[in-house]
Amino acid sequence: MTLYFDCNATTPVDSRVIDAMIHVLQYEVGNAGSTHALGRRAKAMVHKARDQIGTVVNARRHEIIFTSGATEANNLAILGLAPFGVQNKRQHIVSSAIEHKAVLEPLSQLQKQGFEITIVPVDSSGRIDADKLLREVREDTLLVSLMHANNETGVLQPITEVAAGLDGNETYLH
Repeated sequence: MTLYFDCNATTPVDSRVIDAMIHVLQYEVGNAGSTHALGRRAKAMVHKARDQIGTVVNARRHEIIFTSGATEANNLAILGLAPFGVQNKRQHIVSSAIEHKAVLEPLSQLQKQGFEITIVPVDSSGRIDADKLLREVREDTLLVSLMHANNETGVLQPITEVAAGLDGNETYLH
């Protein structure tokens, strides 16, 4: 029996998900952007998936965006928000020293474009201090980008505390 202990990097797919995917890949061949019957059926499946995910994460269908993976999603969130920051003179971002390269790279790109990036250190256990992080948030802070679970160590960050500290603030949490 193989034991797998790296779910922070990738997670084995549940057999029920595999079965559902096989069915869709074999029999549901419509393009969700097409107007014919198979396209409308595919679009209905996409809407159903968005609704199901929305139920789990407390979001509406139009708030769910599918991407090819984490790097694309991080780029969309960080770089996609940047023009809003420029337009509204909010060009400060707070993140942590242990973020994934898929977050640090777009932050570095934005820094070269004039954004100020504050990197908060972690303690000896790999955790940020939520109070220290929140003290770095300023009036011009556009975004706090912080992973919940570290992909290499599994250490959980105090996301609930950070979110509570940002409540009522116009800073986005990613």
